[in-house]
Amino acid sequence: MKAYVLRSGRRIEPFGDYPQDCLVANRPLARHQEETLRALSLEPVPLEDVSQINDPGEHVALRDSLFFTRELLQEFLSRSREAGVPTVCCAKPGLSVDSSIIRTQDVQVHSDRIEYGLYYFPDGSGPGERHPVVIDADQFFENVRFPAHMIPGGQVTVGLTDKIAIQIDHWVNLWAANLAAILIEGARVKKSSPARLLWLATRAGSLNQYRVLRRLNRVGRNCDIHPTAYIEGSTVGDNVKIGAGAIVRASIIGDDCSIANNATLELSVVGAGSTIFNGCVVQYSVLYPGACISCRYVGLNLAGRDTFISDGVTLSDFRFDGRNVQVLKDGKGIDSGARLLGTCLGHGVYLGAGCVLSPGRAVPNGWRIVPESRRVLEAFPAGGHIEGHRVLRANEIQPEVEGVLTDRDTNQSRA
Repeated sequence: MKAYVLRSGRRIEPFGDYPQDCLVANRPLARHQEETLRALSLEPVPLEDVSQINDPGEHVALRDSLFFTRELLQEFLSRSREAGVPTVCCAKPGLSVDSSIIRTQDVQVHSDRIEYGLYYFPDGSGPGERHPVVIDADQFFENVRFPAHMIPGGQVTVGLTDKIAIQIDHWVNLWAANLAAILIEGARVKKSSPARLLWLATRAGSLNQYRVLRRLNRVGRNCDIHPTAYIEGSTVGDNVKIGAGAIVRASIIGDDCSIANNATLELSVVGAGSTIFNGCVVQYSVLYPGACISCRYVGLNLAGRDTFISDGVTLSDFRFDGRNVQVLKDGKGIDSGARLLGTCLGHGVYLGAGCVLSPGRAVPNGWRIVPESRRVLEAFPAGGHIEGHRVLRANEIQPEVEGVLTDRDTNQSRA
């Protein structure tokens, strides 16, 4: 049976890449689609337009921007064949669907379902109404605690599912698809048979979930991993170096990466040849190949190829007014529906120390941004006047400090 992959022509900003060239879990979306289709004996056939389909037999059609799992496709095909009529794949509204940032996807949203660009046609069917096959994506949930004054209810609930579809029509959907690729594996483990879970526990020598997760690691060849590094539920590529005290949890690391001492990597995807320096924290983020991180914290962000984020950069992921983060799509600001969402750096973007990015913003390819000159010390005039700064010479500092301390001590003693 053939699966016709329809080219959308959309490019994902700020990268300018076609959806099928975008990386999900360090692999192009086109490869994900092909492997998933072939696993169910479907032959992918790329087409420019739906009018080119002239197939009287059973077949499937889908958009080139659609990320989906084998489990979702299998249920969709099974129920469609049982119905024996043309169908469209739909998802029941729920937490897992909302996590994919549905508002930036080019999908049909109804009160009881969301229609994706995945269609089934039985033998001898022609143009006509396509009946919805609604799949419930919600399976398992994990809670992440937050202060109640920041997030209503005091927690963010994350869905774990192996039946997910995400149309990658915006950078936030690409970010969500990458995180979903990690969570999918978690859902598959939770759905494992009791025999497999017992086997994992036996290998771990413990029923402790964290010890069991360590047994799920997949580590490539020629890696240099310090014995004090902690790796849990993660995939590590070839020729990767992981330093002392580093923590890698539920993440995917590409080949030839360097994760330095005391760095923390959690629920993130790191592309080949990337570098994360000492003590840096990368959480819920996606780094394309060649990314270099030296700032303290990168959270809920997407960084393109060969990007550099300097120490002293702040990538914001939360609004102080209690509203959802807004993003730009097709030149218009829209509500993402997400209370927590970071930023996107295009390919080749450099951010210098002192840069602060607002949540939901995307930096165009190739921009290298540093603070304006008056905030950067570039010259030191003889008179000692530097705009925006105060110069204290060595013989002026000590008396001032001593005077303050003396006054404070005196007041305290009088009290």
